[in-house]
Amino acid sequence: MPEDDSLAYEKFLTMVNANREQSYMTFGSGIGNMEPLIMEAKFSPSYFFSRNQKLWAVMINPQVQLRMLNEKSLPIRNPSYRVYATFFQELKFWKKSFLGKLFYDNALWYGSYAHHSNGQSGAFFVSDTTREVNFNDGNFSTDFLEFGVYTYRAKSISKNYFSIRGIKASLEYYPRPWYSEGLKDRYGSYRVFTHVGIVGPQRNLQRPRLMQWLQRSSLEMKVGWIFGRMNGAAPLEASNRLIVDVYYKYYPAWFDEIAFFVRFYSGQDYYNIYFAKHELSNLSFGITSNIMNFKQAVKLFE
Repeated sequence: MPEDDSLAYEKFLTMVNANREQSYMTFGSGIGNMEPLIMEAKFSPSYFFSRNQKLWAVMINPQVQLRMLNEKSLPIRNPSYRVYATFFQELKFWKKSFLGKLFYDNALWYGSYAHHSNGQSGAFFVSDTTREVNFNDGNFSTDFLEFGVYTYRAKSISKNYFSIRGIKASLEYYPRPWYSEGLKDRYGSYRVFTHVGIVGPQRNLQRPRLMQWLQRSSLEMKVGWIFGRMNGAAPLEASNRLIVDVYYKYYPAWFDEIAFFVRFYSGQDYYNIYFAKHELSNLSFGITSNIMNFKQAVKLFE
């Protein structure tokens, strides 16, 4: 493979890897209306398949998410299970089109088939009379499709610093026939998201300590809206349909595998059947996996 093609391939895989969901663990339940927890944790390994000759990749990403309650015997809620099969491909036309001038130079698109469930088989409602949701062993299961475009710029700032800026737009579609019983008029069949991400400094500020902190920091903000039937919620009812998810992460130089994060989340609960309980509004703190080798990235984007 020519050197230029090999470099383009390495950059492409770096950006694909930066788009995957990370493992994490929170300290307690944070500040907000989350029930008292010892921790919330997600285990999210990824497996890639690709070819050097083409700028594409297939990722298989099984996930297990759990909440350990701060109660006697430390019980664990029924875990959330997700499995993603995702195809990524570089959009070669993007850089020379008006889109490359309007947004960032490079872009890739992806498509996913995913499954989300809680592994339970009980009835969704405790009784048909009260229509009270069965949070103990009620069945929650749905498959869905996700499509998105990610445009990004990765550049060298100086010998030791680089920056990444990214914007992603995505659509999730949950076909009603793929819902388990009880979700059809409650969960919302369409979700649209805009995601903005920043890693590293924007320019050389001639302040070494500030530059080092910025290089080790990332800020991500995702805003979304849920469309479709949601238990009688009005089409423009933001309290039920709006999702805001903001992460600040710091990657310390002395801890290559771990990053610390602060997260603010507001919107429908993402934890399987608990979407039907109440909207979350929570500030949490924890540790997450480090998916980027900063030393290699500096060399790659020089």
